[in-house]
Amino acid sequence: MRIPSTTGSVAFAGALVIGFALSACGDRRDVADVAVGVAPFDQLRGMDIVQLRSGGVRALRRGAEPSPFEGLREAVGAFDVVYAVDGFDGSDGAWPSEDASIMSIEGTREWPSDPAARKAWEGTLRAVTRELAAAPTCAAMTGPGFTLRVAEWDRGNGWSLSASLAPSVVLGEDTLSARHSIAVRREALTRRYSEHGNPNPDARPTWTREPCLAVSAP
Repeated sequence: MRIPSTTGSVAFAGALVIGFALSACGDRRDVADVAVGVAPFDQLRGMDIVQLRSGGVRALRRGAEPSPFEGLREAVGAFDVVYAVDGFDGSDGAWPSEDASIMSIEGTREWPSDPAARKAWEGTLRAVTRELAAAPTCAAMTGPGFTLRVAEWDRGNGWSLSASLAPSVVLGEDTLSARHSIAVRREALTRRYSEHGNPNPDARPTWTREPCLAVSAP
């Protein structure tokens, strides 16, 4: 277990107080409300996603650790939760800057088979659709070595809630397990990345719109 220094503890407390003060002055959105209380966000209630910064995660989530090229991560129940910080390296073991904004929170769960992952993903789609009384828009996203099915709900003011499904992948002698995830994002994946066939000079992942066969609006 890493025990923070006194200076670090004071800094965390200061970041937390500042975060609460900013929340009081502007819009506040509890991440559990944006994610309509589904796992793992039902265990993250109290986090203001609008003002959330790396220092706030460290203050509120004692199990969070730096994750190279991602930001911060922790285990929440059966989910691997990543608090994403754009442009973070961390390959030297450094923590993200305490002032760095959290761009998304994504919880991913692995499953022993593709059918099990798909069943969990479809269950999430049905649960969220029922809570929001609105069906998502869906897309297939592809990039080097991966394919995702993504369902997205517009949560207002640029925020999105997404549920993704990734099949198992064989990498040489290893197999990457099938998994599903749910995420709250400041920018939807279908806004951040290009639709297939549109200009894509940086060779980033692209997506193609597809029907959401698993759910329908109430």
